[in-house]
Amino acid sequence: MHKYVKKLLFGLLIWGIPFIVGSLIWDVEAGIPIVSVAWFNALMIFTWAIGFSIAAYFVFRDVKKKGAIKECLSTGIFWYVEMVVLDVIFLVWVFSMAWADYLPMLLTYLHVVFISTAIGYLKQK
Repeated sequence: MHKYVKKLLFGLLIWGIPFIVGSLIWDVEAGIPIVSVAWFNALMIFTWAIGFSIAAYFVFRDVKKKGAIKECLSTGIFWYVEMVVLDVIFLVWVFSMAWADYLPMLLTYLHVVFISTAIGYLKQK
């Protein structure tokens, strides 16, 4: 499979698992989760970690020691942009989420870049 297609599909997995779980526990009419906000956020982080772990294993296992930081950083940035684009399409445009409610997610998604870069650093050592 081509490297960029692989990154794209695994980025979709990272974003898709929490999106599906979140959809299952979201009351559309009330505009709130059917569980507490704390549990909702915890489930989003937990399901993100599952998707990211799977993606990181399959994408980063083939990264060579030389240039690992650069490769993993670029992958993290690619996934970050992909997640933001998917969120804007689905959460903001399709589900009419307010921009003010969405903007903090831009900061929380940065962990994708930092963890990917850390993996690259560890692979390069």
